[in-house]
Amino acid sequence: MFNKRKLICAALGMFMFAQLQAQVSFGGSPRFSTEKSIASESVVSLETIDNDVYLAEDINLSGKGSAMRVGVIQKTNLSNKTHGTVEVLDNGDRIWRLTIRSNGATFMFPSFKTFDIPAGAELFVYDASHEFVIGKFTAESALPEGNFYTQSIPGEEITIEYYEPYEVAGLGTLVIDEVGHGYKDLFNMMENNTKAPHGASEGNCHINVVCEEGDNFRDQIRSVVCYEIVVGNYVYMCSGALINNTRNDKTNYVLSAYHCQDVGGTITRFVFYFNYQTHACNGISGQSSNSVVGADIVAKNSASDFMLMKLKNKIPDSYKVYYAGWSRSGANPSVGACIHHPGGDWKKISIPRSVQSAAASGSEANFWNVKWYSGDDNKGVTEQGSSGSALFNAQGLIVGQLYAGASGCEYLYQNTGNLFDYYGKLSKSWTGGGSANRRLSDWLDPDGTNVESLQGINWDYSADSVGINAAVEQNKMSVYPNPSNGVFNVDIDEIGMANYYIYDMMGRCVQTAAIMLNSNSYQLKAEGLQEGTYILEIQVNGKKYTKTIVLK
Repeated sequence: MFNKRKLICAALGMFMFAQLQAQVSFGGSPRFSTEKSIASESVVSLETIDNDVYLAEDINLSGKGSAMRVGVIQKTNLSNKTHGTVEVLDNGDRIWRLTIRSNGATFMFPSFKTFDIPAGAELFVYDASHEFVIGKFTAESALPEGNFYTQSIPGEEITIEYYEPYEVAGLGTLVIDEVGHGYKDLFNMMENNTKAPHGASEGNCHINVVCEEGDNFRDQIRSVVCYEIVVGNYVYMCSGALINNTRNDKTNYVLSAYHCQDVGGTITRFVFYFNYQTHACNGISGQSSNSVVGADIVAKNSASDFMLMKLKNKIPDSYKVYYAGWSRSGANPSVGACIHHPGGDWKKISIPRSVQSAAASGSEANFWNVKWYSGDDNKGVTEQGSSGSALFNAQGLIVGQLYAGASGCEYLYQNTGNLFDYYGKLSKSWTGGGSANRRLSDWLDPDGTNVESLQGINWDYSADSVGINAAVEQNKMSVYPNPSNGVFNVDIDEIGMANYYIYDMMGRCVQTAAIMLNSNSYQLKAEGLQEGTYILEIQVNGKKYTKTIVLK
């Protein structure tokens, strides 16, 4: 998006703070935690990067209409055959380690030009403190091209640990040809406020998705992602949303903005981050996220500023993602929500004041004009880092993605008329430029059903699932008192056999039971649960009702 003074494109960042929150991997632990290794780690120090030079350049580049730049690529030629330290254990197993240091880096990541390791071998990457660990990665982790790369790791030092059992010792080949160096000094922001570690929203008017404003969009929130790309010598970041297709086959399509990839080169690295959000309405307690690497751009068009990507790897069921539905109607949509990462902050939700076509004809007719509430009526806005995020209508269907605008927290109490944004219309992207790589229809409706709208589906959707794709009903269920000490009164306009589920903010079901609704009021006891925020879901008569509940 852009503010009154300059165009700023979508880019948002995020990092994880524990192994269980990290990149798709196959479990296990690095040997530093299980072996009493005496081998010293070989350290390669890369050329010093002057962060201030790039930060100064970004001031001038911020009005160029491209994704936010956050890092620099260091070219390398490091191999397990020529660098590092090898330790041979008593049983003949081998451990190779290499530490790479880039002074002043706020984050780093390795990219492997060659990732040829045998079955049974394992690879881990971790920071200097050994507290941030990703892996294990195996032969199955290699991308189809035979390369591999990881998500970003905070700090100015990473260690790569490669283990080979005796039976395959010496057979693996690893070649690291690039290392990412982050120069945005944003991690320290976590110490003093609620901003995200790889970004900082400029204002404090944003609303965490766990707050009650997100109750009508619990499923849609799980579809929103942010992603990191490498183009040429630089690292950029942007955002998007998983989107469903008419086959309901859970093809991993991510809708985002054209300008996110319009940075003068070919994208050589994609890392997608899911569930990057807090578990508390106020503050940052219990934050989480997950990641997947690899994607292809299958369609894009600047006319409505859309881009559709297809992930190369399966999204684990444990991520509990949602494939959002969509509407390609050209009529002004009902007011729903924008779910986004302003400035790389934790996932937020903003409720528009109005949505209408930006113009009846001309290029502006390809965009929705979204206006936001002002002053004390604030229901969130967008800012740098929000572009590419999905605009949902009141039915929870995607109708567009953020292109540009002039909203921001700083304008809430100013009579400047700047509380607006433009979103590329999905209806205009549908037919796009008239060919498959310039329109959405071939991908989101591959069998030519010509439907105008499609509902979303859960990660565990199947054709014979009962109630899994049921419409979500929020307005007909009330829960009180809320917060509660564990006993909730549920008023619901349904009678019959029902199932209720209570999920924690990691998406794990922590309590479930079958119940009989004999009247419109039911007393539910959330027993044995710790204080905190949860999602209550009730499925009855083919419908699904959700509400955020708080135990005190």
